[in-house]
Amino acid sequence: MSLHKRLDILVVGSLTLDQIFQVTRLPERNFEAEVIDSGTFFGGRAPNVAAMAAKLGLRTGIVSAVGDDFRSSGYERHLGKLRVDLSGVTVVPGQKTRQTLIFSDPEGNQITFLNFRPEKYSGQMEVPVGMIRKSKVVHLSSSGDYRFNVRCASSARQNGALVSFDIGNDPFTEIPEYLKGMIKHTSFLFGNDAEVSGVLDRLKVASVEGLLNFGPPMLTVVVIEKKSRSSVIYSREEVEHVPSAIRNMKDPSGGSDGYVAGFLTGYLGGHDWRTAGILGAVEASFIVEKMGCQTNLPDRNQLVTRSRELFGLSL
Repeated sequence: MSLHKRLDILVVGSLTLDQIFQVTRLPERNFEAEVIDSGTFFGGRAPNVAAMAAKLGLRTGIVSAVGDDFRSSGYERHLGKLRVDLSGVTVVPGQKTRQTLIFSDPEGNQITFLNFRPEKYSGQMEVPVGMIRKSKVVHLSSSGDYRFNVRCASSARQNGALVSFDIGNDPFTEIPEYLKGMIKHTSFLFGNDAEVSGVLDRLKVASVEGLLNFGPPMLTVVVIEKKSRSSVIYSREEVEHVPSAIRNMKDPSGGSDGYVAGFLTGYLGGHDWRTAGILGAVEASFIVEKMGCQTNLPDRNQLVTRSRELFGLSL
């Protein structure tokens, strides 16, 4: 059922059930490590953004292929309570929703294992032109079929929606043609320093500033530093440095998605790049304080209060 006549953010990407393991270390091959804590949580890079932004008061929707257990797992009810538009979610009979196994050490380093289950069906899905036409921003991450992502990005630009692209650790981003196909439509490109470095290598570009030439005039590249959790926002007009807002990190999973949700919320609210970056950093600080990407979702008042306390931001 469609909940909203208009959407602020439509996300396209795999909805997952995350099994998160906090371990004493990430061992070398053939060695062991102790599991400190673990659990199963609602996740998926794009759906994380939809849930986080919805909690902040934005109208969001999801396009994703899921398994029969979407309802029985409680995920459908969870997103419904947040009033996320699920009319773009397709249940693939006989399949289980994608499962992601995430292992994190005390320093926030991670190793991720995943399986492509119903998302393989996304290659057969029609581009949701109707949902795209009523959206201000279309945010894309791994969907199981990179060609589907490119078609959605192309449709978004043709229909006047801004394209937001999360590089992530998607294996498809190792394909230069996919990166080129996406970036030429993209207004907001998000990635951590390791992911962006890989993009520069694959596209044979010397710097982030050079990467800006691959996209539309307003292309903005946001690089999140893995160690410091700070970020740098690159546009053709300026470069903004935003410090981390993280003070207490329980689980790094979903932190970058929190940044995206906060940043896009700031942009759609008419704020400048630095303010948008601060809102992203502060949103991320809430997400990482508990295990699971959608466990500790702040509302707008909480986001604004912490932004004022940490950065003196007046909204």
